[in-house]
Amino acid sequence: MASKRILKEFKDLQKCPPDFCSLAPDNEDMFIWRATMPGPRDSPYEGGKFELIIHFPPDYPYKPPKVAFRNKIFHPNINRNGSIGIDILKDKWSPALTISKVLLSIYSILGAPMLNDPLEENIANMYKTDRSQYETVARNWTQKYAMGPAYETISKELKGLERCPPSYGSAAILDLRNSPYDGGLFKVDIQFPLQYPLEPPKVVFRTKIFHPNIDTNGSIGLDILKDRWSANLTISQVNCS
Repeated sequence: MASKRILKEFKDLQKCPPDFCSLAPDNEDMFIWRATMPGPRDSPYEGGKFELIIHFPPDYPYKPPKVAFRNKIFHPNINRNGSIGIDILKDKWSPALTISKVLLSIYSILGAPMLNDPLEENIANMYKTDRSQYETVARNWTQKYAMGPAYETISKELKGLERCPPSYGSAAILDLRNSPYDGGLFKVDIQFPLQYPLEPPKVVFRTKIFHPNIDTNGSIGLDILKDRWSANLTISQVNCS
């Protein structure tokens, strides 16, 4: 029964994946799933990439899955072991619920903690009495545990750009003269992986551009963003290329 239900949920997720996280079964065990959830915008967890592990019991869906954060996170409803204290994972569980709905509830409490029944009383009290301090600590934990070494590298590069901004634009690319793109202002998205600078950033044009090295989705076919990437490169050097 459990394996059939889990497989159905997996197929449903493939048809309609959630926009607040990514998740998939473990390579070897359908009863273990792994999820990645970004911190909600305008929360102290913004910019973080949180990994969760999901264990389905043999009698699922009659018993709830066990979901835990693998990153450390400073939150009233999540303890230092990553266990999550929300009612739908305990007495409010129903076989009608799905793992997608569970993860949506978890994502929701990142933006709005449930203070009526916290796992961490001290954190809940801080939230109630000194919200600014709570957000500062939560943000520091996010930077330390959910951004990894990449955060320090990115911060250093940004400070360097602030001291010596490039002439070709910082938030957008002002194109070269004497080219078909002269006078254009091209916006790009830059996504840094947690392993940065050991792995290259993902750079995509948001502005449509007709170019042999840029596809219709804005992806760029540049060797230094693939096999020629080096940890010694910076995002400034990528943009210059």
